[in-house]
Amino acid sequence: MNQSIYRMGRITSILSGILLVLAHSLNLMAGKHDSIFGTFLVFVAHLLLVFSFFGLYSLQGERNGWLGLFAMIIGNVGNIIVTAIVFVEIAQASGEKVGPVFTTAYTEPIYSFGPLLFVLGMILLGISMIRGKVFHRISGYLLLIGTIVFAAASVSGDAQKMIELIGALFTGAGFIVSGLKFDQLNRLSESEMGKNVPL
Repeated sequence: MNQSIYRMGRITSILSGILLVLAHSLNLMAGKHDSIFGTFLVFVAHLLLVFSFFGLYSLQGERNGWLGLFAMIIGNVGNIIVTAIVFVEIAQASGEKVGPVFTTAYTEPIYSFGPLLFVLGMILLGISMIRGKVFHRISGYLLLIGTIVFAAASVSGDAQKMIELIGALFTGAGFIVSGLKFDQLNRLSESEMGKNVPL
């Protein structure tokens, strides 16, 4: 695989995982209202996830199958929508009134179903990683658990921020472990290339 793909996948996966945990930790410490900086870090993390999805898909190659393909497409579409939503939430965390942005005839369906697409894409990604056996299975399980826990946070009432942090810990760990695997596969690939160099 092209070295730039390894590098992109490794860096964006690890960084997005770290930022998700840090962002939701800041939001939890902020109390009732989200931290402006914490929300900004969520925004950056989701921007990086776009590249992580492509890197993970590229590394799994033919082992993706239809499941991996749907995971990348649905996950990325949902993630892009979530990124746009978080962009507006930065203004909300700053004290601006942004409620009407999500209640128009066109934006309300996007606001409602975009995050669901992201959740579905993440679940499919986790399953494809477990089945593909390119990454450690623990990566896929961490992403699955984290996504389900995070989705459950929306119906957890006063405990929402705590549940979101727990979900972010699992999801972030899944992306970090996946990013570290990129490095291992890169070294293995370089080693095999060295053995094949003619004398």
